[in-house]
Amino acid sequence: MVFLFIILIIIMFITIKIKFEIQNLKISTNEKPHLNKRYQIKIVIYTLGFIPILNIKLNNKKIKKIINNQKIKEKIKQQETKIIENKANIDKELITSLKNIKTEVKEINLKIRIGTENASLTAFTIPAISTFIAMFLSKQIKKYNDKQVFLVEPVYLDKNLLNIEISSIFQIKMIHIINTICIVNKKRKGDKNERTSNRRSYDYGYEQY
Repeated sequence: MVFLFIILIIIMFITIKIKFEIQNLKISTNEKPHLNKRYQIKIVIYTLGFIPILNIKLNNKKIKKIINNQKIKEKIKQQETKIIENKANIDKELITSLKNIKTEVKEINLKIRIGTENASLTAFTIPAISTFIAMFLSKQIKKYNDKQVFLVEPVYLDKNLLNIEISSIFQIKMIHIINTICIVNKKRKGDKNERTSNRRSYDYGYEQY
């Protein structure tokens, strides 16, 4: 009985799916960076693929309260310090392993308006960004529908401008997160063992002289 219960817990854990819903998020750099206040982010965690076990709703007010929390500020600073200290250890293999966290885009309504001080640069930038977004979404979207739309428009005003509007629903499977963590840990252990092996080889070589 206990064994079956443990198996059930494991199955429920590895079948967890995290669903993110972003509503009415707008970012603008016209004159100065600005984020609209009427956006909402909804996070729902499912187990067995369809049973909701946690529902979180965030808005501008709640996110500001979280960010301004002193304990969270200290943790963010600690993480920033770790990232800076370990920056040299981040390599292409580590970054590649993070790609295992695959997202599935269910719905997306993305509008981007870009302008630069140079009209020729603006004209060149628009198709380049459109192509990049199309390639990215083609890997994240399994089934296309009329709720998956993106638009990149040029703005010719002789000044630097970036406006982004996005509403989206996407999800991540826990099994992909677990797989990525395993790959990263294996990579770190391999690097640690390699450094230890190199030090020992150097020590033995030094003793021969």
